[in-house]
Amino acid sequence: MPDYALYTVMITLIGTMNVITKGGTHFGYASILGRVWPDKARAAQAVKAVLTVRRSVSLWTLPPVVFLTAWLLHKNGASFGEIVALCGLLFAMWWADMQTRLVDQILFYAHLTTRVQMLDTILAALRLTGATALYLLSFLNVISAVVLSVLVSLSRVPFIVRWVHRLVPVRDAAIDQSDIDIIKDSVRKQLPVEIYMVLQAQIILVLLSLFGTGTDVAGFGALGRIGFILVPLMMFSSAFLIPIYTRAKEHLISLLFGLVLLAALPCLVLIALTYLYPDAMLWLIGDNYAGLQVEVLWAVSVSAATRLATIYRNLIGSRGWIRFNLLQIPLFFVWIVAAIFLLDISTIVGAFQLQLGFAAIIAIAASVDLIVSGIVQKPK
Repeated sequence: MPDYALYTVMITLIGTMNVITKGGTHFGYASILGRVWPDKARAAQAVKAVLTVRRSVSLWTLPPVVFLTAWLLHKNGASFGEIVALCGLLFAMWWADMQTRLVDQILFYAHLTTRVQMLDTILAALRLTGATALYLLSFLNVISAVVLSVLVSLSRVPFIVRWVHRLVPVRDAAIDQSDIDIIKDSVRKQLPVEIYMVLQAQIILVLLSLFGTGTDVAGFGALGRIGFILVPLMMFSSAFLIPIYTRAKEHLISLLFGLVLLAALPCLVLIALTYLYPDAMLWLIGDNYAGLQVEVLWAVSVSAATRLATIYRNLIGSRGWIRFNLLQIPLFFVWIVAAIFLLDISTIVGAFQLQLGFAAIIAIAASVDLIVSGIVQKPK
């Protein structure tokens, strides 16, 4: 089996690991920071609390992810040595993510977003340079590619940790039990949904594999990569929109929809460009997919809808209003059954229509939370 298959497994499981080991801690953490900032002593306590809870969550969520990684690597032809090495690298990636990805929210609240973005841009450029060098030297394989990703993630750690510790007294902070309770409550509400979100994409591939062809699966995967164009939008949401919303004291409902509308603008531009110039979008994924002009419009539209629904949900969650997120799970099963009868799952368009339903489910559950927790409580 080509190295690309093993690399795909690793990239997929690294993403899974990052989501599962957070376990929804970020919602409770964001609500605490929004309430206590700019009190640096309380912010430091929140940092310690979220790291403590995430370590606890990781103790029982990380081992299954490692086991699943090993099994998938084995099924895709990896040797024993490769499995051991890659699982070790997965653990290193978890450690790096633990040190930075929740902690760095402090920097956004302190208006140091540009510094973080500059660091990430430099590291991304170094990663691209390293991958190019490995390719030119004929050393590019699954091990070297993942090692490069791990080194980039580890390189982020000393900068983020130093900046955060200069800003807030994390080392001297004592854990506030009320913070622990808030974050644990967030985990109880959100972790089942996080697991469901991880499995959601796999369900689409399973159904497309059952009802479609290998060519359809490949086309769906290739078109899905175009959605990465919108990744900076999610970074913008974390860096700017969530801190703005958590610190707001009035007009919360109108501000919420204003921020979502702001996030929608680049999505609408990308959809319009795809409609007008589909060949340009298809060029990004290669000549093999040049005929998928209708499908690429669906791919971009669904990617935009999914990201907007996620931003909407995250903004609501940042106020601590998430109560009915579990509603997504029964809606998911209802939609799957309905889609089998209503949609042509044997086609790429049908698969994207199925995925669009998942975005709608996120928005529906978030809206219920907004109505019950946000509107009924009548925030100013």
